[in-house]
Amino acid sequence: MAKFGGFPGGGFGNMQNMIKQAQKMQSEMQTKQEEVAKKEIETSAGGGAVVVKATGDKKIKEIIIKKEVVDPDDVEMLQDLVLTAVNEALNKADSMMQSELGSLNIPGLF
Repeated sequence: MAKFGGFPGGGFGNMQNMIKQAQKMQSEMQTKQEEVAKKEIETSAGGGAVVVKATGDKKIKEIIIKKEVVDPDDVEMLQDLVLTAVNEALNKADSMMQSELGSLNIPGLF
């Protein structure tokens, strides 16, 4: 019997099996992504002066700024605190997504 497409054992059976496995992995990955997207992350900067809540799919849900940190003469500090907290939330979302998808053990994904 001739080999098909260079696959050992040949035939469409192996090809169909590979396609089914790929579809299963894709489905699992999509499910994990949806689960992670729903999770919330909370970070803070300045000892809790600025708190950022985000979702696993990197959507900022809420930014809380304590009144004590609002100083009209030092707006730059507040801006830095907000940036720090937002960037930390986005980094945590990335880490969470990589961690969750990494558990699928898909070669070459990360």
